[in-house]
Amino acid sequence: MTITAPRTDRSPARPVPARASRPWLLPTITLGLAVVAWLIAIPSLRDAPWHLFGLLAAASPLFPVSIALAVIAFCLAIALRATRTAGVALVTTILMTRLPTAISTDAPLYSWTYKHFGPIDYIQRYGTVDVDVDIYHNWPGAFSFIAWLNTVTGSETIDIAQWFAVGSQLAVAAAIFFLARTYGLNPATALVAAFCAHAVNWVAQDYFSPQAIAFALGIVVVALILASVTTKAAAWVAVPIYAAIVVTHQLTPYWLLAAVLLLTLLGRVRPRYIVIVFAVIAIGYMVLHMNVLSQFGRLLNFDFLSNILTPSARNETLGNPSIGQLTNSWAARGVTLLVWVSAGLVTVVRLLRRRSPWRDTLVPAIVAFSPALILVGQGYGGEAMFRVFLYSIPGCMLILAPGITRMLRGELDRARRGAQVGVAGLTVIASLTSMQAYYGGWFANLVTPESVRLTTEVLRNEDPSTLTIGVAPGAPGRLVAEYVDFVAADALFDSGIDMWLTSWPGWETEQFADPRRVTRLTDSLVWEQRPALVVITQQMRDYSAYYGTLPDGALDRFEGILEDDPRWELVHESDETLVYRLDLGARRLG
Repeated sequence: MTITAPRTDRSPARPVPARASRPWLLPTITLGLAVVAWLIAIPSLRDAPWHLFGLLAAASPLFPVSIALAVIAFCLAIALRATRTAGVALVTTILMTRLPTAISTDAPLYSWTYKHFGPIDYIQRYGTVDVDVDIYHNWPGAFSFIAWLNTVTGSETIDIAQWFAVGSQLAVAAAIFFLARTYGLNPATALVAAFCAHAVNWVAQDYFSPQAIAFALGIVVVALILASVTTKAAAWVAVPIYAAIVVTHQLTPYWLLAAVLLLTLLGRVRPRYIVIVFAVIAIGYMVLHMNVLSQFGRLLNFDFLSNILTPSARNETLGNPSIGQLTNSWAARGVTLLVWVSAGLVTVVRLLRRRSPWRDTLVPAIVAFSPALILVGQGYGGEAMFRVFLYSIPGCMLILAPGITRMLRGELDRARRGAQVGVAGLTVIASLTSMQAYYGGWFANLVTPESVRLTTEVLRNEDPSTLTIGVAPGAPGRLVAEYVDFVAADALFDSGIDMWLTSWPGWETEQFADPRRVTRLTDSLVWEQRPALVVITQQMRDYSAYYGTLPDGALDRFEGILEDDPRWELVHESDETLVYRLDLGARRLG
């Protein structure tokens, strides 16, 4: 199932250099050195001290060195035409860059990972969903699959989540390799596409989430759609996979629908009416759940300038982010611009030089740039730009991989060695920059087993009307099925201090120098007889310091206010976590 990829150069082919007797030897040695350096560095990752610039800066220097060596090994393997060695280098690099998320942490990264645990636990216990609870119960595809997997294998959700990033990134690389081969690229070039896609992917979509599953499946759908030109059955194979994506993630199906529609208009889909089948599935499911989507405001938001703003960009304007967070944001932007500008320039040059039929040139361009249509009508909670870049990566690599491969092999430039060194060096720089963006927020996103345990106890033992107030992201919530009782009492029960403090403007710059505002809010909770807990974890402090969500010293002053108010009782204290409970019967001083 392949279609013919456009030729990018009509000039006479250069003579292929004679093969070395052992082309795999040098890249294998380099890869071996990378693995040794990585193994030496790994113990330093778990015990790395807090650093404003994240894990790469805090761990042993051998960690980034090992990644650079692995990238060089891959480039050498491609240059020397050692394709199998390049495949080994690809898998090894993925393992080296993603295994730290599993073996150097005591619990899965990111507090927002855990909001997916509760729906899984609910489905596993009761064998159904409650569509009145939240949006997750209305898009249960991934949750149902994990619940089934836990049931038949005896696995635990937290264990799957711990290793999920490794498996997710391997699956995405395999899907992109399949896409590239289906598009018509040779095995070596397909490996380059998969490798470069991994190298520039700083988005961190590979945590335990429906989006990670939907993205990998979405790449497979694109590959099957491209294959439909020669094998009509491929499009029908894509239909059930697309349906699985529709019930799994809210955004991915509409990127795919836009891409399939444009490819259909270009005459690159068979049968043409398959796009109608896709539309009926996606739009029909959306209409059935419109009551849930309406809770998040307008379905379409045509404010393009607002849609392109990311939380980091807003924080740079409204908050006081650390120099580490600013650096990592610009690292991500740099990699994004490198990919988009390069792919755009290559596409324009091909169209202007007419080195291939314009329709063939537009096929990968549609796959690459159709995700930008999301920004026309959706901000996706401030994260649309992240998704646009993520969805664009496979198509951009279809455009860039042929040229990168030829440059690594010295087939495009008279200064052959210079081109090889240049593209290899740029690949190393892009990889390390992307890794900096990926691991820059490491310490702000480390979740501890204690916070997981405490949250589980709250959900299982506290009154469901209890308001749980976190001073910043950093306490996992919605871990077990009991969370549905809390949602029934208050859909925003775990929204955090930002929701609690919305009663006064400018809370983001609140210094907590004056206790009267917190006192008045405490008065209102007592008057309502509303049970409440305040949770302060070390992760919250690190998160606030990294993102600048509150001014320096504000959390310490907030803690002091609670200490001085007899209505707040310290019920749990450890080196990393404080929990205060509101005593509804106590009187305040004064």
